[in-house]
Amino acid sequence: EIVQNGGTKDLLRRNQFGFNISGPVFLPRIYNGSRRTFFSLNYEGVREHIGRSYLQSVPIMAERSGDYSSVVDAAGVPLQVYDPLTTQANPAYDSTQPVSTTNLQYDRAAFPNSIIPAARLDPVAQKIISYIPAPNTDVGPYFQNNYFVVSPETDTASGMIAKVDHSFDEKHRLSVSIAYTNGFDAAAHYIDNAADPGSPDRQYSNRRVTAEHVLTLSPGSVNTATVDISSNVSANASGSIDPATALGLTGLSAQVFPRISFGFLPVGRYNPNTRMARNVFTFTDAQSLKLGKHSLRFSGQFQRQQVDTYQPSAPAGAFYTSAGYTDLPGIVNTGSQFTSFLLGAVDSGSVSDILSPSYFRISRYVLTATDTWELAPGLTLSFGLTFEMQSPRIEKYNRQSTVDLNAVNPADGLPGALIFAGLNGAPTGFQPYIGRGDPSASVAWSPGGDRKSVLRANYARSYQEPPLYGTQWGTQGFNGVQTFTAPNSELTPAFFLAGGVPSAGPLPDLHADAANGTNAALFESSGKAS
Repeated sequence: EIVQNGGTKDLLRRNQFGFNISGPVFLPRIYNGSRRTFFSLNYEGVREHIGRSYLQSVPIMAERSGDYSSVVDAAGVPLQVYDPLTTQANPAYDSTQPVSTTNLQYDRAAFPNSIIPAARLDPVAQKIISYIPAPNTDVGPYFQNNYFVVSPETDTASGMIAKVDHSFDEKHRLSVSIAYTNGFDAAAHYIDNAADPGSPDRQYSNRRVTAEHVLTLSPGSVNTATVDISSNVSANASGSIDPATALGLTGLSAQVFPRISFGFLPVGRYNPNTRMARNVFTFTDAQSLKLGKHSLRFSGQFQRQQVDTYQPSAPAGAFYTSAGYTDLPGIVNTGSQFTSFLLGAVDSGSVSDILSPSYFRISRYVLTATDTWELAPGLTLSFGLTFEMQSPRIEKYNRQSTVDLNAVNPADGLPGALIFAGLNGAPTGFQPYIGRGDPSASVAWSPGGDRKSVLRANYARSYQEPPLYGTQWGTQGFNGVQTFTAPNSELTPAFFLAGGVPSAGPLPDLHADAANGTNAALFESSGKAS
């Protein structure tokens, strides 16, 4: 148990339960499968509650209204905050000497009595502050570690597996299984309102259907065909809030709380509303043969993977403030991130502008042949060769892009420009089909025929094809991330909250220079990076 401020909270409660039923399929007067048809049914459920405790720092009440008369720095010294509107160049500055309190490049006046005038407080920042909880403890030092919260994290999951085996005759056997899992993870909360910066709640479901047919042509010849279909869906969900209406923060389209970091417990979440579904369709056929001392196995597999994903990391923005805007330029331990926030000055940030989900697809082909040869009693050799081929990643609606290092960028006439799948002669996939052969060999030897001692040696080589990731990487032009950076953190912010978030250009932007000034996505097109 956790005891804090006179309270008591249970740390962990976990309930796990289930059942299993199996036996022959028997339907009175309809069907008796006691010798041919069998079933099994398994269910399991979990209900878990975990008490998560957090000790964080939030601004004291006076600080929220701009009163810094009692605020101290990390050493307990009164914190000096400066008015950026009083900034002026110091004519006596000596550029050959380091910046110091006696050699300032820029001079600023401190706020009188360490109090920011109410008229200077940013109205958007004031509305955001109303969502921040008040201090409820005093662990310290110096007003730090003043917010303690115990919040439940819950996990609710239910799953079932059902399987039926049926023998048509001595040669034919069919097995079919169906499995599902439904779950909901409710994350612990730091703040009990829309500004909570903790992980979002997550809902997930898994589905799988497998059918296997075994054909025994003879004791030395067995064919196994398998179809496997699986689907995994995961979605994050957060409460809805209109930043323009609730906070006065304009320029955003997403209906979630913006993420803002200002030196204390931040507000707003990353990845508040996301969804990803991964579907895999696999067909495998394998033939086993026994020819004298050789045990042969041949198999082929086709797999189709689909990822449908919507992953805006910061749809209402992720913004950061800097102490530099309210410090004495060049002097440490002056100014504060939160003071800059009170003035509405954003130092840097980004906004994810995701217009639509991405629907990625790849196909995979595998052929395998192995031979296990009993060369002599106690001596067995095995050889194998696997050939794998994978298609390039494509997007269902061709909404993906890459930087072509040979294309001319119209902005500067230099090589390196964005190209778009299926547009102006570009391929729908930016990588080639990747094919690789993977050999393997092994030997097992029992010296003198002693089965208690076995010497083994193995060799194998394998390659890893590029996986199908669940992010929306490589979709610039169709989706975008607008970034903001202050020209000078101590002099000029990126923007002010009261003025709204600067708008980006409209999407989609299918121009060759659409990725200029960004971290552009580049597909490795040779196939060597696999």
